[in-house]
Amino acid sequence: MKKQRLIVAGNGMAGIRCIENILKINRDMFEIVVFGSEPHPNYNRILLSSVLQGEVSLDDITLNAREWYKENGITLYTGETVEQINTEQQLITTDRKRSMTYDLFIAATGSSPYILPIPGADKEGVYGFRTIEDCQALISAAGRYQKAAVIGAGLLGLEAAVGLRQLGMDVSVIHHSSAIMQKQLDQTASRLLQKELERRGLVFLLDKHTASITGNSRAEGIFFKDGSSIDADLIVMAAGVRPNIRLAASAGLSVNRGIIVNQFMQTNKPNVYAVGECAEHNGIVYGLTAPLYEQGKVLAQHLCGIPCEGFQGFAQSAALKIAGIDVWSAGKVHEEEHTDSLILHDEHAGIYKKALFKDDKPVGVILFGDTRDKQRLLDSLIKQRDISIVKKQLMEPVQSHIPFESMPPHETICQCSSVTKGSIEDAVNKYGLKTAGEVKDMTRASGSCGGCRPLIEDLLKYMASDDYTKPSRRPSFCGCTDLTEEEVISELRRRPFTDAAEVMKVIGWKTENGCPICIPALQYYLEMTRPGFMQFNGKPAEETCTLIPQMYGGLTSAAELKNIADIIEAYGIPDVSITDNHRLKLSGIRPNDFASIRKALKMPAFSPRHHWTIKNVRACTCGQHRFFQELASQIEKDTDMLAVPAPISVSLSCENNCTDAYIQDIGAIHTQTCWEIYIGGVRRRHARTGSLFCVTDNEDSTAAMMKGLIQYYRETAHYAEAVYQWVDRLGLVHIREILFEEDVRTQLVKNLHSDISLLQNPSARKTPYERMMFFD
Repeated sequence: MKKQRLIVAGNGMAGIRCIENILKINRDMFEIVVFGSEPHPNYNRILLSSVLQGEVSLDDITLNAREWYKENGITLYTGETVEQINTEQQLITTDRKRSMTYDLFIAATGSSPYILPIPGADKEGVYGFRTIEDCQALISAAGRYQKAAVIGAGLLGLEAAVGLRQLGMDVSVIHHSSAIMQKQLDQTASRLLQKELERRGLVFLLDKHTASITGNSRAEGIFFKDGSSIDADLIVMAAGVRPNIRLAASAGLSVNRGIIVNQFMQTNKPNVYAVGECAEHNGIVYGLTAPLYEQGKVLAQHLCGIPCEGFQGFAQSAALKIAGIDVWSAGKVHEEEHTDSLILHDEHAGIYKKALFKDDKPVGVILFGDTRDKQRLLDSLIKQRDISIVKKQLMEPVQSHIPFESMPPHETICQCSSVTKGSIEDAVNKYGLKTAGEVKDMTRASGSCGGCRPLIEDLLKYMASDDYTKPSRRPSFCGCTDLTEEEVISELRRRPFTDAAEVMKVIGWKTENGCPICIPALQYYLEMTRPGFMQFNGKPAEETCTLIPQMYGGLTSAAELKNIADIIEAYGIPDVSITDNHRLKLSGIRPNDFASIRKALKMPAFSPRHHWTIKNVRACTCGQHRFFQELASQIEKDTDMLAVPAPISVSLSCENNCTDAYIQDIGAIHTQTCWEIYIGGVRRRHARTGSLFCVTDNEDSTAAMMKGLIQYYRETAHYAEAVYQWVDRLGLVHIREILFEEDVRTQLVKNLHSDISLLQNPSARKTPYERMMFFD
């Protein structure tokens, strides 16, 4: 089958990150062609200021060398620009008169420096700061000239100014506002930053509006609208960037400031997408690494047919990349109507912290002088945590060192590339990595904005110390493979497998037919990626069978009981008993009668030997037993026959001499004022009570929380991992963090209902991966 041709216009960070994600999902799905206007392979544009400041070399910022394109079968045309798109014929034309058809097209054209439309802007000695060539030109000019001027005191302008100063130039920074970085900082933080930069030798000319660049063929100075002027023989325009939308506009794509896209990065033209700094989503054009990488990930999943939620926007944050100056902000930075602020200002220590709140939820944060808590605060901003949590994060004394020993493996170290502490640990231990550069090459951590590099260096120091205990290698999935359970799950997530035999063949099982350990586990994980995959039909292979009629909440009727009694007599069922879950169990059924009995029951029924499922919710029989049975019935109907990793017990109890819920996997106790939900109890020989998970106000919130817990357990537990083991592995605090987020809990319940729907109606499934499971 001929591959679809995917053409990418742009060889920058967002477009190539999309391609990297496609290769991870299915490296053989597309014929990929990339056109890049610059003569270089993919590099990290964000770190150009670090090159100018002498902290890293040009080689250090290369993300993918030319060999990478060859190894992955990607055709790369550098120094060649796509100039026209015919969306009707699905044909592109380049500035080298090359024409090529496409099946799918991605515009990843990025942005360009905004050059002020003033007389003299085209003179020699006037530069933008956007490319490797710009950076090389500035370094070269700094060796020949003395006076530099940077127009613009935003992030890029200040980073460029510091770089030129470190190259020995006298640098003036011109800004149209009365405060530097006024979009990212309030007046106090701006003043503190200006003072620190002045100490380093920069001169600021604020409230200045440039009228023209003076000089003959080469720039010699700047003339301002107020009549004043300065001498300058090297001028950097850092007054912002503009998305490159000319190509899109000429092809009839909808544009505003950027190319307008939906949550799947689709434009208004079929098979044409946009990603990165040229794309505009919900009126916002993003220029930061993390949201652009998220766009690339979403687009890759969409193109590969993996359903996803789509790009949901991103909290804007900004960090200044100047060694020795810690400045970071996120969200809103200026007070507005109905906003409250919390400020910590230690002038002696040079620390300023501020958080803005609206309706007791964070809307913005500024950190100056100490940015070590930025990741926690950004997480609280994104998840809209309560004001009390943010206050604690902002006000508590900063640790003299990061407590890596207590940091969970799933905590993110590199926000841009979503690299966790555990991923870095695994790479360091497996490959013997010693430096942050080696970690970057292996994991991509710190390969984007570089802000997490100090944290990675601290982690490496900790791992090299006597305090560090190397984690033992996790056991393999089973004796049929050397892969761990996490590695097998990762493969299932990446590829659209259809059955266990295909899984074993493709990822290299050592035994052809598997074993009693891996086969049911693979079938379970396939069921989780394809709800309804394992349909139970036909009769069991056992000599005799067992059926348990499903009586939701333990409720039944005379008609149901009479019908069951008639069936018992008609088919001569020898053994009838009542289970500890208050259900009737019909045992000793002849296999040939099994299907007929299920049909005659005229009610749901399950076999205990069927794969593990949610079967019954035990309901208290004391006092208001009907009240408990109705709630149990509701939960049972919403989880009926769903596959679970291991047998799971769920119970509802009252507080009067009823301890059953304490020792169940998930239990809820109704008190006079609330519901108490417990998880991780054990009923067996080594019994233990569960941990109090949360308190809820009513039956609806109790049911929602319990269903969310069940679904999160289904999506993240290993096969045959009991609930208490799952709680011990993930940690009660982590599970609370997930379930206490209303949006996440709502999505989990939605996932659960979707699985039930697909189980009942498998034909509704559209793709092998209707919804990706397993949380990262």
